[in-house]
Amino acid sequence: MNAILLAAGYGTRLYPLTEHTPKPLLPVGGRPILDRLIDRLDRVPEITRLVLVSNERFRTQFLDWAAAPDRARPVEVISDGSTANENRLGAVADIRFAVEHCGLDGEPAYVMATDNLPRFDVSDLLGPWRAHGVSAVFACLVPDPRELTRMGVAELDAHGRIVSFEEKPARPRGRFRVPPFYLYTAEAIDALPEFLSEGGNADAPGHYLAWWVRRGPVEALRRDEGTYDVGTLESYRAVCAAFGSPGDAPPGGRPTPG
Repeated sequence: MNAILLAAGYGTRLYPLTEHTPKPLLPVGGRPILDRLIDRLDRVPEITRLVLVSNERFRTQFLDWAAAPDRARPVEVISDGSTANENRLGAVADIRFAVEHCGLDGEPAYVMATDNLPRFDVSDLLGPWRAHGVSAVFACLVPDPRELTRMGVAELDAHGRIVSFEEKPARPRGRFRVPPFYLYTAEAIDALPEFLSEGGNADAPGHYLAWWVRRGPVEALRRDEGTYDVGTLESYRAVCAAFGSPGDAPPGGRPTPG
């Protein structure tokens, strides 16, 4: 089993913080966001390879991060070649790039964004995969349906399987947000080229999930805890405050819940 970490974005909504520092390396609680994600993956012994997809602008910084002597296991850093937000490949294209560049086809994989900090244990996704051999995600109930128009939204059946998924729907059919932490079967990983050859949206990773749920089963684990989303300066301040380190973020307006 592999883990693919998506870190090729440019974090433009966090400028000026991320003009010269990639968002996953911003500190939270005195440690980079990425370190906290790696801590979670270190609890998954089935993972044998960790691959981080960077852009070319921040490749050297990620290589320096990966070379830290206290790293529990190696992280392979690869660049997708993009140099600016305007020529980025998109998350789904980056997943395919990692699979092809590193020979990850034919194996299941964790796929994770690197600008969210989960409040749950990502190793729980192994449960459905071990029991039923299916892909798995988390599903977090969103009480206010108005917020769903800014999220990836899943509709679940009585058994917890996803029957439909939409990225930022104008009229959501479901009530569950799916955060960007996925465990895909080998079959799902190997179908990436088909999705892209059909003209599938390569930007947000949820677009691939929406396509795959119509072809293979995906189980959703319901979680109340949600995630800390480091998307804007305001949300970054809120995350830092939640981790007891408001000094990590620059001063500004009043933090809002993460």
